[in-house]
Amino acid sequence: MDAKLVGLHTVRATLKDGTKAVYYYAWRGGPRMKTKPGTNAFIQEFARLTKGREKEASSETIGWLADQYHSSADFQKLRPSTRGDYERIIRVIKVKWGDMPLRALEARGARTLFIDWRDEMRSTPRSADLHIAVLARIISWGKDREHIMRNPLERVGRLHNETRKDDIWLPSQIEKMLSEGAPHIANVVKVALWTMQRQSDVLVLTTIAYDGGMLWITQGKTRARVRIRPADEIIPLLDDAKKAKRQRVLVNSRGDNWTASGFRASLRKEMARLKISGVRFHDLRGTAITYAYAKGVEIERIAEISGHSKSECEAIIRRNYLAGEGVVEAIRAGTKGQ
Repeated sequence: MDAKLVGLHTVRATLKDGTKAVYYYAWRGGPRMKTKPGTNAFIQEFARLTKGREKEASSETIGWLADQYHSSADFQKLRPSTRGDYERIIRVIKVKWGDMPLRALEARGARTLFIDWRDEMRSTPRSADLHIAVLARIISWGKDREHIMRNPLERVGRLHNETRKDDIWLPSQIEKMLSEGAPHIANVVKVALWTMQRQSDVLVLTTIAYDGGMLWITQGKTRARVRIRPADEIIPLLDDAKKAKRQRVLVNSRGDNWTASGFRASLRKEMARLKISGVRFHDLRGTAITYAYAKGVEIERIAEISGHSKSECEAIIRRNYLAGEGVVEAIRAGTKGQ
C-alpha cells in the first residue's frame, strides 16, 4: 500500500535546459520537501513538517484508533521518554496508515502489508522494530476495547535479534573515559558503574537519596527500590553534591540538571572525541555486573542491586568473567584522584 500523504502539494516545472522537474511541498504554500519521494525518510519529513496541522482523524480508521490510544490511560502511564518516542512514531503511523479503515484489519493480507512496511526500514532494524511495535500496541489496545475483533500483528517477529546485555566496555575504554573524559560526563559513567543502574535512574539521582551513608534508588522501569552502600569511589561525588545543596547528584557542564536527550548528545560527542566505539552507555550495567562478581560479590546481591534477574546476571558473568579483573583495575585506576 502506497503512503497517502494528505495535503501533499506537487509542482511540475520545466527547467531552462528543457528538462522536467517535480517538486513536493508539505502543503500548498508550505515548506518544500528535501528527501526522496517514496522513501521512509520522505514520510518522516512530511510527518515532522505537518505536525501541528493535523486534523482529527475520521472515526473507524487506524488514524482515529491511534488518537484514541494516545489519549488513553494506558498511554499516559508510560514513562515520559517512552511517550516521546511513541508520539513521534504515532505521527508517522497516521501519515502512512491513518486513512485505512479498521475493517481492513480483519481482512486477509493486512499482516503482510504491515510487515512489508517494517521491512522497508530494514536498514535501521531497531527503528523498524519500534515502529511495528507501536502499531501493534495501538491495534492490541483497540482489540482489548472491542473496536476491532482481530489483531493481525500478534506475535510479530523482530528484525533486530542482537542482545547487548552481555557486552562490556574494554578496560582501556573505561580507563580512557574516566581519566580523560570531561568530568561532567565521566561522573555519570562512574556512578553508573558503581551502582549498576540505568542511565535514566542515574541522571535523576537526588541528593536526598543519599542519607546516613546509604543510597536509595527507585528504578524507573521496574519501580523497584534498592538500598545500596555506596562504593568509596563515588562517595566524594555524593558528598560534594550534598555540600553544594544541589537537587541532583549529577549535573551538566553548566551546573544544570541533565535532560536525557542532552546527556545522550553530550556522551556521543565525548565518545567520538575519545575514540571510544563499539559500546553504549547501557553496556555499563553488564560491565559492572562482571567486575562485581570478580570482586567476590554474590550473584543474589548483584541481581538485587542491578535489577537484572539472577539468570541474566549469571549469563553475563559466564561470558565476560575472564575480563572481570581487568575491568575492576581499570575502573579503580581511572577513578583515583577524581
